[in-house]
Amino acid sequence: WRHPLRTALTVGALAVGIAALTFLSALDDGWLQQIKTNFALTVTGHIQIHAKGFEQSRKLADRIHDPDAVMAAVRRVPGVSLIDQRVRVSGLASSAGASGGALVYGVQPSVEARMSRLASFVGRGHWLADSDDRGVVLGDGLAGSLEVGLGDKIVLMAAMPDGDIASEVFRVRGLMHSGVMDIDDMVAVVSLKASQRWLGLGHGVTDIVVRADSFGAVASVAEKIRHALKGRGLEVLSWIQIDPMAEQWAEFADAYTWIVLAIVILVVLAEVLNTMLMSMHERIREFGLMGALGVMPAQMFAMVVWETVLLVAVGGLLGFLLGGGMAVWFGERGIDLSHFATAFSFMYMDPVIHPLLRAESCAEILGAAVCGAMIAGLYPAWMASRLQPAKALREI
Repeated sequence: WRHPLRTALTVGALAVGIAALTFLSALDDGWLQQIKTNFALTVTGHIQIHAKGFEQSRKLADRIHDPDAVMAAVRRVPGVSLIDQRVRVSGLASSAGASGGALVYGVQPSVEARMSRLASFVGRGHWLADSDDRGVVLGDGLAGSLEVGLGDKIVLMAAMPDGDIASEVFRVRGLMHSGVMDIDDMVAVVSLKASQRWLGLGHGVTDIVVRADSFGAVASVAEKIRHALKGRGLEVLSWIQIDPMAEQWAEFADAYTWIVLAIVILVVLAEVLNTMLMSMHERIREFGLMGALGVMPAQMFAMVVWETVLLVAVGGLLGFLLGGGMAVWFGERGIDLSHFATAFSFMYMDPVIHPLLRAESCAEILGAAVCGAMIAGLYPAWMASRLQPAKALREI
């Protein structure tokens, strides 16, 4: 309390810095959660099961021949909330005026509407009905390339398991717009039965897609599914293993977290070290008197360290209250960045970001702040414990 204004400024600076970092961490967790959810649930699903080698070859010959038996085994695994089957094949889409490459999905329309977000992207026309074996839903970019609209006919061509080319005529029922180029410019969705009949697959499928109860349960559910399907010649991949970009996002998030924590430590060091050094130099005579009265060096060392921790505790508490309050406020209302909607959609992000305040992130920032405080307090505490009482008492 020798200089209340300086102490208040230090506490205020710590509070503002930790509040900003707490809110920034919540913002990071919020957009990362959006990316994970949107990426996994746009098409991929939490977990996919393929015949071994399909993800590399993408050939229909590498398919699951008896999906019903596989799905029955997967349904018995705890943590599985939804299961679906698909046919996925690359092919060619053509109309009377143009042609272009297409990624064809054969789906069960009613199940797919709950498994993924594809049905929600339909902006014109409608999603497929379960009984519609002649309908197709196109990405609006692909429809523009083919110069077709609702009700027009297109021809889809793809290689059958034996290598022969098969074609089928479909009529456009709906147009999708997701903002993700891979979907808008490439995807064509038909019914599962139509794709199986057209490509001569019988009851075979290329993908069995699983949705877990939560993202946190994906790893354990995937491991349980691998155990349940052991020896069947199948591969079980989580969403993060299917696309390298998803793994890079996760690695970036980890690196970003460490950068944030490093900033916390540097802020604490810069603010607290300056204050504690000034405080120690102003109290040299007091420290000398304490030493002369019998206070041990270790006791003075501990006293200065505890002063540092107390300073950071007060600033940290105020910072968490401020930053956490902002995170909760904007978490409910969202931060509208619709001006950048196209870029956000490309990164599987919604234009409205909702910060997510996680206890783990708060604990990491708090731990970093305490570590910074301890480091910042060590040098002043060491200097105080090394003072010679006779010399210190002569300081002006």
